[in-house]
Amino acid sequence: MADSPLLEQDYAIDTPESVTFAYEVAGIGNRFIAALIDSAILAAALALLNLLVLVALELVGDLTLDTLSGGDPPSWMGGLVIALYALLNFSFFWGYYILFEWLWNGQTPGKRFVKIRVLRMDGNPAGFVEVLLRNLVRPIDFLPSGYGLGLLVMLLNQKSRRLGDFAAGTLVIRELADVSLDALSTRSGSGPATIDESLLLAFPNIRSLTSTDYELVQETLARFRRGAISHRSMERLAQTLATRLDVETPRGWDRSLKFLQRVAAAYRQLGG
Repeated sequence: MADSPLLEQDYAIDTPESVTFAYEVAGIGNRFIAALIDSAILAAALALLNLLVLVALELVGDLTLDTLSGGDPPSWMGGLVIALYALLNFSFFWGYYILFEWLWNGQTPGKRFVKIRVLRMDGNPAGFVEVLLRNLVRPIDFLPSGYGLGLLVMLLNQKSRRLGDFAAGTLVIRELADVSLDALSTRSGSGPATIDESLLLAFPNIRSLTSTDYELVQETLARFRRGAISHRSMERLAQTLATRLDVETPRGWDRSLKFLQRVAAAYRQLGG
């Protein structure tokens, strides 16, 4: 199912290092398909859970009409089964989206199938807090039924963000199948780029890098924005480049990210 062009928007993020990250915002069509897939998986899991509960109640002798209708209290074993069922039902309903979006870098099985992903508005991967907030608001988006309020809010803003996205500071983007170096471009303009002398002073040995090194940095940044590379891999690249450039090695993934952005910007200022 293809999204209407009216529902597709580009979202660009400019960093202080003159690096522009461009994303295609996921339209309502793709998000609807993802929601259908996730809802089907969740419904199947809950149906299986209900079946297992009935089997368990039968085994402990509490699968009777009087017990199920509330006429007779269940045995302590039956009560334990029912309590466990209530706990698992609650965990499935609330934990499905939170767990997958947190562990799969902003994707659920449905989102992964249609190749869309949740990101923070600054382009960084959504963390646990953002994932938690956007999913805690999900029941409000669902009002009065069938994501009615959420759909209305998505139609009224260009980035197709629902209330949960506004609360968490996130948006959903379409994931490119292949990393394109063109997606990481300098800021557009009719005149030449402004030279940032501080970058050249920070990396006096920037000429020791090759075009292959620059492309590796660009691709690493692109994969990081897609959640397709680990923090550790990005830190190792930053450490390797810091050694070659004879500059201080950044510590931590956030400083490594900043370092790689500055290296790429400094290389471009020399005209590659």
